[in-house]
Amino acid sequence: MVVSELSTRLAAAVRAARAAAGRGLPQDAAQDVPRDDAAWPTTLLDPARELVPFLGRERELAELTGWAETDAPTRLRLVVAPAGYGKTRLAQEFGRRMAAAGWAVVPVARGKEAAAARTRPPGDVLFVVDHAATRLGLPAMLDGLARPARGRTRVLLLARVAGEWLRRLRWSSSLWDGLDRDDATQTALDLRLDPQVPDAVVLDTAVSAFARHLGAPDPGVAAVRLTDPAGGSRVSDLHAGAALAVLAAAGAPVPDDEPSPLRGILAVAARTWLRSARAAGLDLDLDEVQDVVAAACLLGVEDAAAARDVLHRVVPGVPVRAGARWLLSLPTAPVELGEGPAGADRFGDLLVVDRLGGSVALVGSCTWGLSRRVALRVVRVARRLEVELSEVPGATALAAELLRRAADSYGDDPRALRTAFLLKPRSVADASPDDVDRGERAVAAAKDAVGRAEALVDLGSALRDVARLAESVEVLETGVAAWRRIAAGDPDRYRTALVSAVNALGTAHWRSGHAQEALTAQREAVELCRAAPERDKTWCEAEMARVLLSLNVVLNDVGTPQDEDETFAELLPILRTLVGRDPRQWATFLTTALSNRSVTLTESRPEEAVPLAQEAVELSRRMVLQAPERHRFELGFALTNLANAYAALGRDREAIAPLEEAVALRRELSRENAAAHTWTLAYSLASLGAVRSRLGDHDEAVSLEREAVLLRRTLAKEHPARYRRMLAASLSNLAVTHSRAGEPEEALPLEREAVAIRRGLAEEGQPGEEYLASSLSNLGVLYSELGRPADAVAPTEEAVSRLRRLARRDPDRFEPDLADALLNLGAALMDARRSRDGVAPTAEAVRVRRDLARRSPDRHLPGLAAALFNLVTVHMDLEEWDTAAEHAQEVVDVRRRLVDGSYAHEQDLLRALDLQSRVRRSQVSAGRAVR
Repeated sequence: MVVSELSTRLAAAVRAARAAAGRGLPQDAAQDVPRDDAAWPTTLLDPARELVPFLGRERELAELTGWAETDAPTRLRLVVAPAGYGKTRLAQEFGRRMAAAGWAVVPVARGKEAAAARTRPPGDVLFVVDHAATRLGLPAMLDGLARPARGRTRVLLLARVAGEWLRRLRWSSSLWDGLDRDDATQTALDLRLDPQVPDAVVLDTAVSAFARHLGAPDPGVAAVRLTDPAGGSRVSDLHAGAALAVLAAAGAPVPDDEPSPLRGILAVAARTWLRSARAAGLDLDLDEVQDVVAAACLLGVEDAAAARDVLHRVVPGVPVRAGARWLLSLPTAPVELGEGPAGADRFGDLLVVDRLGGSVALVGSCTWGLSRRVALRVVRVARRLEVELSEVPGATALAAELLRRAADSYGDDPRALRTAFLLKPRSVADASPDDVDRGERAVAAAKDAVGRAEALVDLGSALRDVARLAESVEVLETGVAAWRRIAAGDPDRYRTALVSAVNALGTAHWRSGHAQEALTAQREAVELCRAAPERDKTWCEAEMARVLLSLNVVLNDVGTPQDEDETFAELLPILRTLVGRDPRQWATFLTTALSNRSVTLTESRPEEAVPLAQEAVELSRRMVLQAPERHRFELGFALTNLANAYAALGRDREAIAPLEEAVALRRELSRENAAAHTWTLAYSLASLGAVRSRLGDHDEAVSLEREAVLLRRTLAKEHPARYRRMLAASLSNLAVTHSRAGEPEEALPLEREAVAIRRGLAEEGQPGEEYLASSLSNLGVLYSELGRPADAVAPTEEAVSRLRRLARRDPDRFEPDLADALLNLGAALMDARRSRDGVAPTAEAVRVRRDLARRSPDRHLPGLAAALFNLVTVHMDLEEWDTAAEHAQEVVDVRRRLVDGSYAHEQDLLRALDLQSRVRRSQVSAGRAVR
């Protein structure tokens, strides 16, 4: 979407010339609309007009009243919810009630934040700050309110999400040091109204109110077309549906093919914009009128000069004075960044996405040569599109392009650079190369120590997310050092900033493959949070959640199961509390925590992993419905981990569907951002290949696992510390599949390479000794399959030795692997004609499996049957027929318990019966030992 300024102007001129040749009024343009309000339908939903009676928020009003009516001198409350859920209307009603109770209510105008604090009225005062996230003057206002006053002070902040802007408010304002713990609170406005006020009641009230206002027939609730018939729609969507039904009853030309009531009202409004343009003498067509209004929503038209600029950009041949008068005459509604000619922000945002998202030329026309002030506005609009409309096709791509083009105009302006990061809808890891560029600019443009420290951490985090790990660690170390110097002078104020920086550094260390350095950093961050004063608990809860989430991942590498259990037990209730305050921001972190925990439990207690992984998938699916462009990463992660948990329980067929969905998702993500998502694609490919291999689909498994090996080879060349371990896993998986397919010659060099990598990691002190043991055991099996039994014994004995040590430390996790290695050692000794030596490891494998099967029969009975089969075989080799017969009967009994109608289990039972028959005939089996 990169268009030069010259080609942009030419494209606009060509558009204007072509359109002029075929202009004509639409067929319905001459129709009369009964009243002015019907002619400007978007104004019907202006919350300031209060056309629909207030209802359904009595619980929230009671909570706000209780918050205000305490003796505390100063209190602050943040209410978060997406656009259209009634935050502004709730604040209006609350303000009215507080004014009736004797409070002075001060709506804080944009740009007047500091002045509002300086001119505070006497007595009890309620300040209402709408769109708080984009108020750059908010810290100065809160500083002013930190001074003592006669009377109580209450600050009600309204925002769509409590993201970076809120976190940084802690160290950008001095207000917080004078507040107690409960004086600064946050709440999410419920996505639905009171359960006692169903959607039908809201619709009936709105339809009647609009009909009375327009003097139109009341069409009734049945005339309203809902986008969510099951209920739970946003209040603004319900009101839009009601308004559209009443407009139709009033005779307005209402389209019947729009996908939502909001777009239906926009379609009606576009016709009225066209009629008013024609009445003003402007020769414009319907597309041009919509383009002009969309550009005005993006760039702003607060005066005649701004209106002329919009017209020059979009329809350069139009008479400028008449066009500016027309554009400024359109009814406006209060919006986040001023006044919106398309109505509320949701109308304007939809129009911007619909018009600019489908036209490269229009994007170029609207974004060349912007002033720094307008470029900053474009940044804010683009970030809002990411937050509010990411579920709309093309919205995220358009937002990214607008951010890139705005950067060409604001250059090194610190405010714009800071805003681009403050308003970013952050997930766990989602920075782009554009964020790196903005971060580098922000570091260079920083004007003070705090600004530079913020910019360094932003840049380091972006570098980490795009896998430029060495640079990330270097930048973050500089950022941490900067925050240490700043926090030394005021540790409480800057504590959360330092915690965030230290945690970011720890995460970068972990992704670089330096788990011990990561552990040190994250434990420091935890202690910093624990040392916070009680009044800062709300701030530190959020930081603690991020740190514990990172710490749990690292502990999976270098900690103990008890460490992980304790960390997760502390993390989960904090996250659930944070989700209650701000679901859209914190649901991502909760999903990631559940997924990570399921990974850990899959290795030792998979039956506990499945419910967590299922909850993570459900949460991810809900998030993808709200914002598919942002949350596909989390869904792919959750699906893969759920499948791996199924596989660990032997439920391989159930694992196929989630893994195939995860692979498809991650292919998309990898095509869009290879640096960030190639490793996740390889992870899902490896998991799917392993499942296919176990199910006997060897050709498909080989194809999947080869692709995973190729991807991980490339990654390991670029970042060996991070990806060597993953490469070794894929090499070993592919070797196992070749072995299962009867191709040990193909498998041997792969497993040897896996052993070499894993031995090197172990010698460096890296975690993962169990994986080295697994590869050694597999290597022994391959030597036996190739007719080299003497070579098979040594690696298998080493595997048993390593796993004994691990099983003593964590029996639940490592005893199954020890049993497998013992079984392979016994088989190797039998193949080397050392059957007497093979009895002890095989009998020990049976004892371990018998104990495991008592605790978890579904999971371990197949392993017990295999171990018993080999024990029968070794006693047959030694001609100990009575002992062999005793164990052969147990093999049959276990295999009978496992028969479930599947072909594989029936064949296993037949083999067990055949073995028993041969023992009874006292004949030594000519077959080989089971592995």
